[in-house]
Amino acid sequence: MQIADAEIHLWQLEQSDFDLPAVQAECLSWLTDIELQRYQRYQFDRHRKQLLLGRILMRAALSSYNNAIAPAHWTFTQNEYGKPAICAAQNSEPLYFNLSHSGQRAVLAVSRLEDIGIDIEFAKKARRVEAIAQRFFSATEVAQMLTLPKALQLDRFYELWTLKEAYIKACGMGLAIPLQHFSYGFEGEDSLTIEFDVRREDSTSAWQVWQLDAGTDYKLAIAARAEGSVQKISSWQFSSLDRIAERETTVLRSK
Repeated sequence: MQIADAEIHLWQLEQSDFDLPAVQAECLSWLTDIELQRYQRYQFDRHRKQLLLGRILMRAALSSYNNAIAPAHWTFTQNEYGKPAICAAQNSEPLYFNLSHSGQRAVLAVSRLEDIGIDIEFAKKARRVEAIAQRFFSATEVAQMLTLPKALQLDRFYELWTLKEAYIKACGMGLAIPLQHFSYGFEGEDSLTIEFDVRREDSTSAWQVWQLDAGTDYKLAIAARAEGSVQKISSWQFSSLDRIAERETTVLRSK
């Protein structure tokens, strides 16, 4: 697999396509000692399956770019906020990635861009959207969301949440960045804006963000510090340990 500097690749899987005992038998050895300890602490199979499939997706995808490294042999570091990266000894032609999972889906973004973040959310779970938004979103975002009909507010909540998560994950700091310190706007049908509070000390021109079609039940967003350099987003579906198929990528909105 080849990836250009101006590309982002997405790798996706549905948990229902995989049988937990089968992937345990074949891939449990791929986990690090720390991951295995976490896996064993889980009481429920659904949590074990989510963790294991996320690591399988990450490792198998990375090996498609460098088949000299088997999926089980990748090694990773973490920054002070816990964002993982390939260790320097295995990353001479730099690749960066970010993983997200929700509901029955796992999604991985791979890029030559170091500051890349992705978030997917199952968007059909009811939320107290006004109360959560008042706590976590900017005043502008809350006001705009509440002007929508009630039937559309849940969709906008998840759109904003995934966009915000994608940005803070791309920055590698997670919720150490207050979500109120930057705001998204929805201009027209297919465009986004992002504005930063002075406390954030970031530049709008440094970022590209996208909302992608993930079906009726999910919201999906990507953010990259790219200054307009990303020209193409491609997607693949990982449906078994030996079956990968390219899938259509539909951008709904972008900045």
